[in-house]
Amino acid sequence: MDTFALSDLCSIQSGGTPSRGNELYWGGNVPWAKISDLEKAGDGFISDTEERITEEGLKAIRSRIFDTGTLLFAMYGSVGKTAVVKGEVSTNQAILGIKPLNDKLDLTYLMYWLRSQQRVFERDAQGVAQKNLSTGYVRDLRIPLPPLTEQKRIAAILDKADAIRRKRQQAIQLADEFLRAVFLDMFGDPVTNPKGWDEAILIDVADIRSGVTKGKKIDPTTAVTLPYMRVANVQDGFLSLEDIQEITVSPADAEKCKLMAGDILLTEGGDPDKLGRGHVWNDEVPNCIHQNHIFSLRVTDPSLIRPEFLSAQIASQRGKRYFLKVGKQTTGIATINKTVLSEFEPFIPPIEIQDRYIRIANVIRELKAKSPVANMGVFESLSQKAFSREL
Repeated sequence: MDTFALSDLCSIQSGGTPSRGNELYWGGNVPWAKISDLEKAGDGFISDTEERITEEGLKAIRSRIFDTGTLLFAMYGSVGKTAVVKGEVSTNQAILGIKPLNDKLDLTYLMYWLRSQQRVFERDAQGVAQKNLSTGYVRDLRIPLPPLTEQKRIAAILDKADAIRRKRQQAIQLADEFLRAVFLDMFGDPVTNPKGWDEAILIDVADIRSGVTKGKKIDPTTAVTLPYMRVANVQDGFLSLEDIQEITVSPADAEKCKLMAGDILLTEGGDPDKLGRGHVWNDEVPNCIHQNHIFSLRVTDPSLIRPEFLSAQIASQRGKRYFLKVGKQTTGIATINKTVLSEFEPFIPPIEIQDRYIRIANVIRELKAKSPVANMGVFESLSQKAFSREL
């Protein structure tokens, strides 16, 4: 099958960010999308956004706005995330607007093809704290182009499979919302702590460690090769373990960065709303360590605060607001360091209440894992078959 460069078939342009220092640019009527807006769209449609800019703000980014039928594509962080515009939406520079130039390329076919390349994008993304793809990389992508009728047939099959995938996502979302409601009922607003639970400083209740740095010079005669957790493995409330990579390190780093059951893994950077995302490690991978863009927290006294409860609290609005406040922000990226993480102040309810919450959370987690809706991997498998002409 013939392939074509994406730039030969589509217009491709990035957005921009008006100056945050100019109040005349913000709070208007023009939707302005960030990566988090694409994530909320769930690979569906996008017409509204968390933030809006004014007409003056739009002019400041050279009137770059995308209309109905444009596919938005994330180049930073959640690389490869997509959403289709309904109406008109502007974006920041971390997002590309991709629109077919004519009827030779079906938009839905394009969307599913890009999504089928997710692992390729993650592999090719550059950067350390924040993975990214360049506009040039996307423009040079080569897409297989069967006749339009075949494109539409493939898109229709994948639409049906995607509907099943979305049902499971909705079930998972409802379970997560229920668990957040349980947290609020048991502990009150995590930001204001209205029930007056005792508070502590994180450094007083947990050891905080950075991980190993890639590329360090080591003695090959004593070095050891181990699996390690990367930023891509540590998600918000779960671990993504489909792709476990290995790293060669010194024995000292291997010992220093070794993970133990109960360690809380937290990312140090990324999209501002994802700061401090993480999960509790339960020895899912033997002899595993972690890289330096992930912090590990080891609770010093589990009889005072359980790792699972501390992790849930860090993921709550109490943690998110704190990290947004103290995080260092550059264009589209925010980071935290060990010092500001150490100063986070969790509240500490009685241990029996923590345990009650953890039991409920474990039940919810088991229900999510046993969802009767078709396995999430079915869609990915169908996509691969579709674009290799096996369907």
